[in-house]
Amino acid sequence: MACGLAVCWAASGCGTGQRGEDAEAAADAFVTALAEGDGAAACGLLSPEAAERLAAEDGEACGAAVLALGLPTEAVGTADVWGDRALVRTGGDTLFLAELAGGWKVVAAGCAPQGERPYECEVEG
Repeated sequence: MACGLAVCWAASGCGTGQRGEDAEAAADAFVTALAEGDGAAACGLLSPEAAERLAAEDGEACGAAVLALGLPTEAVGTADVWGDRALVRTGGDTLFLAELAGGWKVVAAGCAPQGERPYECEVEG
């Protein structure tokens, strides 16, 4: 899967502040849920579209599907925030988040850069 929005997000950035801290906290909660094997909690931190797409593609509940991917669980770094979008890197992953009505949600995970092409992501939505 390719995360086309990632190219736009990676092109420019702005400061983080409180919104960046909130995005980092959401990314950290997602990574922690994965590390603890809590697929339901991890899915609760995905955007509704990402959770639905993951479950539909794998033909199983979102919680089981997200854990089966074996996504990296290293500590999160600082968020780069652009409006209502953020990018957070961990030691082995790049997460993309969006600020939705319920707070920051992961819209893409398991993402690896592909040079000039969009990121390749295991989870997107």
